[in-house]
Amino acid sequence: MEKRKVWRKNGHENLKPKELLETLHIESPIKGEILPLSSIKDPAFSGGLLGKGIAVKPSEGKVYAVEDATVETLFPTKHAIGLKLTNGVEILIHIGMDTVNLEGRYFDAKVKQGEHVKKGDLLVEFDLNKLVDEGYSIETPVIITNSDQYLDIISSKESHETDLNPNVILSIVK
Repeated sequence: MEKRKVWRKNGHENLKPKELLETLHIESPIKGEILPLSSIKDPAFSGGLLGKGIAVKPSEGKVYAVEDATVETLFPTKHAIGLKLTNGVEILIHIGMDTVNLEGRYFDAKVKQGEHVKKGDLLVEFDLNKLVDEGYSIETPVIITNSDQYLDIISSKESHETDLNPNVILSIVK
């Protein structure tokens, strides 16, 4: 996770910045197209009820650890995984919509709940083609579940940083 210092503007152009804030950058856990969370059909995700984030339309069926973390939650159906990063950020990766109904079919967890993982470790594999063939939406929300502990969560699509790593999907302002 890349850390940067950013200035928080105080709303007055002639005054100096008020305070220095830290920004954490989160890379995508899945290869694919980045979509706004509001595009998800499930209102619990699109309405931000579970936290702020983005969605990914996967181009391959693999989920990787975005940073060193602990697997806090691994649903028995393996369609969703919750990570707590070493810096305290909590991320939920929910593979597809309504995929809980598959009861674990087409999902293969490579980790266990409580396990410590390193950035880049393979967490879950899933059969993307089978999900599509069975009519499931593969759009995958990536949510910061403890969003309320941060000043802001900014999608890379909304960021004004010009030198941002292209794999970064979210910026978290502390």
